[in-house]
Amino acid sequence: MTITLKPTASETTIQNNGSDIFTVDSTGIAMASGKTIQNASGDVVTNTPAFSAELSSAQTLTNVTVTKALFNNQLFDTDNAFDTSTNRFTVPTGKAGIYSISAHLRFTTSASNLNLAVLYIYKNNALAKYAYNNHNANGRGTADSVALTTLLDLNAGDYIEIFAYFGAGTTASGLALNDGKHTVFCGHRLIT
Repeated sequence: MTITLKPTASETTIQNNGSDIFTVDSTGIAMASGKTIQNASGDVVTNTPAFSAELSSAQTLTNVTVTKALFNNQLFDTDNAFDTSTNRFTVPTGKAGIYSISAHLRFTTSASNLNLAVLYIYKNNALAKYAYNNHNANGRGTADSVALTTLLDLNAGDYIEIFAYFGAGTTASGLALNDGKHTVFCGHRLIT
């Protein structure tokens, strides 16, 4: 085996027997086409599974009721681990690890009395993390957003779902999660 460094003014390419392995520059390390990074066990190291889904149309909510968010428009899913019929991400076999999970919910109401907006991340049907905006009895207006990103240690078969809670006073009407780019759920396994 012959390892060669080929430096230029802006990058250095590492070669083995004349074939490029990777390039290092000011932005990081780029593997050559067809090359991978492997851990000590020989497993290829990637940030997958990775998925992203969004709500395709406004979802009606009931005031002061925890409701599952319906992410029925899948943007991508590297391992077929997100199910739009159950609106959940399930860790595939052999893909346990630390995951970055993110969600953003956009709440709307037709009245100017939004008091409380809560985003819940559930793991295996149990609360794992939550974030909220509380405006007490003053009401904030007709819309609010809540976002949350967290790291979760997940095993194969564990599943993640997003739930919403909305408090809009006693005259609540037109409660909904906004669709499209406003209400999203995504995640990926971290390289470890």
